[in-house]
Amino acid sequence: MKTKDVLKKHLDGIVLQYGNHQGLSKEEAAYFYIGPHEEVAPGVWHFYSLAHSITFICGDRLMQVDANIGFKAPEVIAEMRKVTELPIDSIAITHGHIDHCLGTWHYVQDNLDRGFQRPDVIAHRNLRARIDKNKMMEGHRSGTDKKQFQFDMKLKEEFVYANVEFTDRLEITINDQSFKIVYGNGHTEDSIWVYNPERKVLCCGDLFQWTAPNVGNPYKMQRFAIENAQALEEMAAQEAEVLCPGHGPVIYGKKEIKSCLHTAARYLYTIQDHVVGCLNKGMILEDTVNTLEMPEDLMNSKWLPPLYGHPVFIAKGIFKRYAGYYTGRPAELFPPNYADIGKEVVALAGGPQPTLDRVHTLKEKGKIELACQLSEWLIEADPDNHDAWEQYGMLFKERAEKEFNMQARGTWNQAVRRAVSNLERLEG
Repeated sequence: MKTKDVLKKHLDGIVLQYGNHQGLSKEEAAYFYIGPHEEVAPGVWHFYSLAHSITFICGDRLMQVDANIGFKAPEVIAEMRKVTELPIDSIAITHGHIDHCLGTWHYVQDNLDRGFQRPDVIAHRNLRARIDKNKMMEGHRSGTDKKQFQFDMKLKEEFVYANVEFTDRLEITINDQSFKIVYGNGHTEDSIWVYNPERKVLCCGDLFQWTAPNVGNPYKMQRFAIENAQALEEMAAQEAEVLCPGHGPVIYGKKEIKSCLHTAARYLYTIQDHVVGCLNKGMILEDTVNTLEMPEDLMNSKWLPPLYGHPVFIAKGIFKRYAGYYTGRPAELFPPNYADIGKEVVALAGGPQPTLDRVHTLKEKGKIELACQLSEWLIEADPDNHDAWEQYGMLFKERAEKEFNMQARGTWNQAVRRAVSNLERLEG
């Protein structure tokens, strides 16, 4: 089989991981777990999807937390309507990522179609600016989502602005049920969490999501580690007996929930303290990341596998927050063209063939990061080199197949797609 066909077969085999966890327990599936809906407390239903939603039955009305991604919302609503046909009184949106908010229109329309009043949509006041940003940056957002998830979700953009906005905290009552709605920051600048004290159910959105905290996303805007940690600690103080996360399985039991939330907070404080300490010593980004050592119990925590977030992503996000994007290397402030660097490196190596040979040697020695970097310089220096593109594609294919972190794997697979595109160009 030709190398191009091997690479195309690899790409054709990529599936969206959410829900694809045959043979794994709920905890092992972690961030990617999707299962049948559960009644997690009397009259409280948790619905699993690409991002989860929670329905509270409050006498003759409903409180809804989160609204799924747009193309999944109708099927979740259909399942919810098998449980209850009561009108939705309010919809609380935990944050403006599309997997949590884009289905809001469908929930509102379901109420109206049934002859009920339009429900209130509750969110932090920053959601409005995030929706505006999503609209302005649609091409960037959809492009980066495709790179991360390796799945082209054709979305109909039906954003709904909140008609009930708040700044710090809000309390509402629906019949005999009260809801504490609190600004959490951290994962996004509009994150909130919702607590129903009568049934001791806590909905945390993505402030906790069964992965290393996603507060340093290499593709996304600034996030806030220390504020996320503080939100986790405040949630832990609520004495919840059911924790409904934005992704992954529901967690039960007061002791388990407290341990989970405090562990996630300590994870963030550990990285925050390390980065701040390095900055105050004048250390550059590379040395800051390379000297980060996570305690073994945090790295092996069942709640925090580096499936989506990653300690390195978090550290770089914190560094950028306090120190900007300057790496600490003067030559990189106004760097030369990347392709020009590649040409110089290839020339110093004696040309394309010695460079190809060296990449192979590095790979055989297990130095895959160096091999990939040198391979990338080669294709930048010599973009019509068929052998270089084959080597580049196969390197990143191997790297993708071994990668645990979804975002890194998506990046490696994007490199494979680039190789296939260029091989088709050269063979065409």
